[in-house]
Amino acid sequence: MTRPDTRTKFEKWLDSLSETNRTTVTAWLEDTSIFDAQIARWIREDDVEDQFVGYRGDSETIATWRRAHGYR
Repeated sequence: MTRPDTRTKFEKWLDSLSETNRTTVTAWLEDTSIFDAQIARWIREDDVEDQFVGYRGDSETIATWRRAHGYR
């Protein structure tokens, strides 16, 4: 029996990133000295050269991820 995918949309987006981009974004998320709102601004920006497709999240998206992963 297949388990349902319980990841959030944000987690699915994060998992879809290239290894390099995922490592960068995860480092931001894990660095609690960076404000949630700043990370939200950074992840919204597409970067064609790095093949980075942004995510239209907000500071609450970041806060939710941080709480769920022990960074709050």
